[in-house]
Amino acid sequence: MNILLDTNIIIHRESNVALNASIGNLYYWIDKLKLNKYIHPLSIEEIKLHADKELVETILVKIESYNIIKIQTQLDPKLIEILKPYSKTENDYIDDHLLNEVYLKRIGLLITEDRKMLRKANDLNIKNKVISIDQFIEVARSKYPEFVNYKMLSVKKKYFGEIDINDVFFNSLKSSYSEFSDWFNKKCNEEAYICMNDNEILGFLYLKLEESENYYDISPAFHKAKRLKVGTFKVESTGFRLGERFIKIIFDNAIQYNVDEIYVTIFEDKEELLALIDLLEKWGFCKHGSKEGDNGIETVYVKKMDFYDKKVGVKKNYPNINYKNSQYYFVPIYPKWHTHLFPDSKLNNEDEGDFVANDAHKYALEKAYISFSFERGMVPGDIVLFYRTAPRGKSGRYNSVITTIGIIDEVLFDFESKECYLDACKNRTVFSPEDLDSFWRTKQKSLLLIKFIYIKSLKKRPILEFLWDNGIIKRGEGPRPFTIITAEEFDLILKEAETDVYNQ
Repeated sequence: MNILLDTNIIIHRESNVALNASIGNLYYWIDKLKLNKYIHPLSIEEIKLHADKELVETILVKIESYNIIKIQTQLDPKLIEILKPYSKTENDYIDDHLLNEVYLKRIGLLITEDRKMLRKANDLNIKNKVISIDQFIEVARSKYPEFVNYKMLSVKKKYFGEIDINDVFFNSLKSSYSEFSDWFNKKCNEEAYICMNDNEILGFLYLKLEESENYYDISPAFHKAKRLKVGTFKVESTGFRLGERFIKIIFDNAIQYNVDEIYVTIFEDKEELLALIDLLEKWGFCKHGSKEGDNGIETVYVKKMDFYDKKVGVKKNYPNINYKNSQYYFVPIYPKWHTHLFPDSKLNNEDEGDFVANDAHKYALEKAYISFSFERGMVPGDIVLFYRTAPRGKSGRYNSVITTIGIIDEVLFDFESKECYLDACKNRTVFSPEDLDSFWRTKQKSLLLIKFIYIKSLKKRPILEFLWDNGIIKRGEGPRPFTIITAEEFDLILKEAETDVYNQ
């Protein structure tokens, strides 16, 4: 396949100072899969106009490692008409020519971090051919797991003093914030969350609780409230949904400290941060205003806690949940799949704050459950209780337990195509590509895919006998897929589990 790379990806890649390790991962996969890297002649002209002439010389020397599109085509008239509302600047002119190569099927795939280009691709109905770095790595990792070179990814708490500030991971932060190194060193006795693969840093998160801060530099002014500040948040693209794992950590801390709001400040003009902005917006962070500092003007994003907005979906509201209008369901899951899908719900104790895994679905906050049930009455916002069945050879009476609570985000069936089905499953299910293919071939008509968001693991695990004794399940039987229960029965289970979900 021929892959066209957007101009800024090439600039970041060929810079003498590595600022974005995600681009390194991108090139790893392109080379591993033996794909052909192309650059557009207009991208070369754009590079020549870059203010850093030394960088320009460096890149032009390395251009020979790319294939250059030899013959430029005229913009397709239909493309011009569709993109007319967008096309206002010289950059739009260049972007449109790159998109034109895909639109006319001269190039198989265009990779860009430019959100405007991604919106244009959607309007051109080529969104599956114009994708971000993270999307590309995710697809590659899913299709070719044998090429994945990550051993064990772990998210742990570490003191700043234990973390190597000279790691290339921090280069982009040093570039954006002149005082970053001094700030980092002053935090030596404070803790941050860090994700590593061997000695390679792939993610970093620092949180700060604020109750009486002076927000003089934020406009519009913040009202008085208890807030959790996302002080530093960076995740490299790995295809393992590490960003979602860190989002869960942010929400868990917000719940633990009972804050009114979470906020983060970001330089929106930095392309390497666009994926992070998309992630935050996906989980309900909204633009509040701006913050002016020594390094420039940042955009302030805010997530309101303890507020449910009925105008947006489940994902944007999470972890705020509207239980009043929900249905409640049991979802059985076999032991061999249970811990793979819910590592936080392992029956043996795990260290708090420590998570080790090398499968994308373990990190995903939104997961996928595949069933062949003919029940189709579930809707987004409904609550599911996952019921781990007893191991083979053991009595279900004492060994089958309720472990986990989730909230339904999407209910999918009657898929238009195999591609739509596989795309919905991508990196969110425990099943292998071979399993998913088999389901499509043999049980396509009965396929049911539930996308749900993990809420929490139960503190105490109610057993099957408890369900029998309280008349929730008929004695001698176990819960069937999507067995519905009442709100009163749900509350009774929570009481037995010593778990509170109404006040997360």
